[in-house]
Amino acid sequence: MQPDDLDLEDLKIFLAVVDGGGFTAAARRVGRTQSAVSLRVRKLEGLIGRPLFTRNAHSTIPTPAGEMLEGHARDLLDRSRSALRRLRGPETAGTVRLGLGEVFVPDCLPRVLARFRHAYPGVTLEVQVGLAADLLTRLEAGGLDLVLANREDGQTVPGRVVWREPLCWIAGRAYPHAMPPFAADGALEFVTLPPQCCYRRIACTLLRAAGRQVRIVYSCSTVAGVEAALEAGWGVAVLGRSSLQRCRGLRDVGAGLPPLPSCEIAIFGERHDNGPALGELVRFMEDALRDQAARPLAVPA
Repeated sequence: MQPDDLDLEDLKIFLAVVDGGGFTAAARRVGRTQSAVSLRVRKLEGLIGRPLFTRNAHSTIPTPAGEMLEGHARDLLDRSRSALRRLRGPETAGTVRLGLGEVFVPDCLPRVLARFRHAYPGVTLEVQVGLAADLLTRLEAGGLDLVLANREDGQTVPGRVVWREPLCWIAGRAYPHAMPPFAADGALEFVTLPPQCCYRRIACTLLRAAGRQVRIVYSCSTVAGVEAALEAGWGVAVLGRSSLQRCRGLRDVGAGLPPLPSCEIAIFGERHDNGPALGELVRFMEDALRDQAARPLAVPA
């Protein structure tokens, strides 16, 4: 007889395939053979009646049904863990102090907050938003428990890289100059974050190495402020690809400009004695980054 409910262990293995990008990586994550992982996924596919993954020689990608199941699977497992925590002992209480790079606030923070609130309703979450250098200084001084920020050269605080986001040369659709986007005097009209931001340093270094002048026409301490100036046609900025996913009024103008690296995103402050609330918070942040990376670019209205 065909079961009429989802097995949590099957869902864990399914998510291991999604998060690991394939069956081999999933087998390592869950400590099973690849054939055992494949069997569990086939069981889910038989129950649902649709394929969950598209596979080729290079990748394993969730189908639309797989994407739908992913959201339900994470929610069901979160609820299961939350129920166990509450049944096994007193509700976790206290305060968690999180430092968050400003670039992650628009996309990642709402999803992280929703999941953390459901899992730990008795925990107060204090969030400080800023640039990596400032947040890591606070972490070293004991003012923060955990930081999610860009990893940069010269940082002395150890961090674990959890994602890499491509950087892009970005302008607004209202920006008047042709490609490559230089003003009449040959300078790049640059819209930027403050001097301590690694995006700014990378852009200026690459442009000067290419013999190009940089003219800073607008500076702002927040990504939202930079994106607003770009949409108003002020100039060109270096930001993560997530800005193109989020803002319909922005476009990639990298043709003819120096190639940009990817930015390493790391979690700082992890320790073996962090406790369950911090451990879950880390997992929620990693999930949010994966979800963000999978989003398509915004389509102009």
